[in-house]
Amino acid sequence: MLLSFHSYKGGTGKTTLVGNLGVLLAMGGKKVCIVDTDVNGPGIHSLFDIKYDMTLIEFLQGRCRAKDIVYKHGDLELYIIPARACEEDLSSFFNTPAEAREKMSGLINILQKDFLMDHILFDCSPGINRSSLLTMNLVDKASIISTVDVQDIRGTYILSGMADKLGTRANLLFNRTPRDKQKEIEDVMEDFSNKLGAILLGSITFDDHVARAWSRKLVMEDDPECDYCRQLKAIAEKLV
Repeated sequence: MLLSFHSYKGGTGKTTLVGNLGVLLAMGGKKVCIVDTDVNGPGIHSLFDIKYDMTLIEFLQGRCRAKDIVYKHGDLELYIIPARACEEDLSSFFNTPAEAREKMSGLINILQKDFLMDHILFDCSPGINRSSLLTMNLVDKASIISTVDVQDIRGTYILSGMADKLGTRANLLFNRTPRDKQKEIEDVMEDFSNKLGAILLGSITFDDHVARAWSRKLVMEDDPECDYCRQLKAIAEKLV
């Protein structure tokens, strides 16, 4: 399954969620690849402590093969494709959007047929940009990660509308929600998802264990029975 993860703003915990979800799926016996398409602020390589040479950028520029950018993580069947920070977006390496789509589709095809990946997760750039929309148009499901911040919610309206125009199934997940206001937030989330016509995956409450990790380790590996991990497992069951 091809899954992309988006947010209107940075700071929603999207990259942490994608990384831990990848670990969770791999621990369940699946072969998983996480692709970092946030080329303006890549972070997956730091989360997994990947020392890379070639990245998604070099592949898109035709400077290496797909196998040169796939890095295995530990003993799990979990693989990472990092990105190198650059000013451009993914489509800027090509003459037309169609060429960019063809190159990304070719990479997906290699990952599915040659590497036999069960799931490919895309950590996308925050906001509304060509990189994010390109990826959204390629996947089976696009998940929008939002906080209860008003700006996030307004931006989620826009992202959901873009997914609808692209014909991509949109999911909605609220992250870092205050634990003491969970009941009120659940009512707001339900109403919001109904208005959007998006599938509500649920919410994950703010977790000190994750906050203390400082995006330097994966709590799913460190403490898979922590509250955050239990909530993520429930989300994964709905998503996959």
